[in-house]
Amino acid sequence: MNITRRGIIVLVFWLLIALADGVLRLYYHFDKQPAQVTWLAKFWYVFSIGLVVIALWEFWSCRKFSNLSITRQIAKTLPVNSFCDVTLTIRNEFSAVIKAEVIEHLPDYCHSKSLPAFITLQPNEFQTVNYQLKAIERGNLIIEFCELWISTELGFFQRKLIFNCESHSKIYPNYRSIMNYVLLATEQKTRQLGIRQRQLRGDGMEFHQLREYRTGDSLRQIDWRATSRLQKIISKDYQQERDQNIIFLLDCGRRMRTKDGELSHFDQALNATLLVSAIALRQGDAVGLSVFGGDNFFLQPKKGPSSINRTLNSVYSLHPSHRASDLIQAAENLNLKFKKRSLVIIVSNIREEDKSELKTAISALRKHHLVMLANLKEKVLDDVINQPINQFDDALKYSQTTRYLQQREKLHQTLTHSGVIAIDSTPEHLAINMVNQYFDIKRSGRL
Repeated sequence: MNITRRGIIVLVFWLLIALADGVLRLYYHFDKQPAQVTWLAKFWYVFSIGLVVIALWEFWSCRKFSNLSITRQIAKTLPVNSFCDVTLTIRNEFSAVIKAEVIEHLPDYCHSKSLPAFITLQPNEFQTVNYQLKAIERGNLIIEFCELWISTELGFFQRKLIFNCESHSKIYPNYRSIMNYVLLATEQKTRQLGIRQRQLRGDGMEFHQLREYRTGDSLRQIDWRATSRLQKIISKDYQQERDQNIIFLLDCGRRMRTKDGELSHFDQALNATLLVSAIALRQGDAVGLSVFGGDNFFLQPKKGPSSINRTLNSVYSLHPSHRASDLIQAAENLNLKFKKRSLVIIVSNIREEDKSELKTAISALRKHHLVMLANLKEKVLDDVINQPINQFDDALKYSQTTRYLQQREKLHQTLTHSGVIAIDSTPEHLAINMVNQYFDIKRSGRL
């Protein structure tokens, strides 16, 4: 038990009375008056006895705290780096009012809003405490204990009680962006996301239906047999080709541990990969995933909305390793496991010194697949370029950053000229850039 502020005030008052009595006794001593029990001493004795009685009563009243119970309601799956609702239900089965402070025992990588909370429990009733929880790391979340600091009846003491109300959740990649797209995947909402919609034209599209000719239709769209039979101009309507394979080659090496804000590049890349996967699945494509540079594994391409759940369950506890990534080995392994022509999207942080390894890996992949490189770059590079130059050190930093970015640009130009689709993007824009490029590939018929 801990003494409260109210208890400290009473204790200080008790000590002041004792001090005042001591001063009064000294006065009688120096005045050569006979020793006597002062009225202040009598009051202090009575006050002390009262404090002892109150303390005993407070300790005895703590027995009621055993009649408390706590349960926690939290979702089984939570998105990383996003606040989610948690509810604590506290029941008071005692016939007295209880005042308490509620504290949760959360892991270090979790943040909360509205905690600690202060509640007043009426007799034989329950009360709920709602707060928001945000985890900044993926994996298994275990919250074991909830702590209550309960004030005694007179408020002189607080007793700490710890309740075991263990709950388990899985911290997934931030799938809310995926769900938002699925729910709002109209043309208008897609434009708000920054995803371009281009007019479908050219070859490489599957036949969808016949319809009446509309102004702007090309002559190649006209179905002359249907036109002759129906005595009016009929055009062919096309849709995007389906039954294509998209395989993500996701880097899980040490470079992906770089952070821009609270999330690492790996988390950002994983969120973008899941968003593009959800879109590709809605387009009728089969989506697979190959992870390299850490816990290597391969998910065969599969169709259907349920495939996104398969991916989530496979990667939610995956974290970037401290090892260097071997892109050549990853490319060779993918060719051995899956040779059917697919769009292979490499998501990594490739630099100028990796040029030789990258060319070898891409050369191996292009034997069977169309290759796209989604290359992450640190946001701090753009920040350095946009900062004013006031000192010599600023000029050096600007010069080195500019040179580094020029090398990256040259690398990407070389890849583009060799037939590779290359994206150089900061993590915050990676998802939009990947989706735009995916739609471009679908509409061009390159796959």
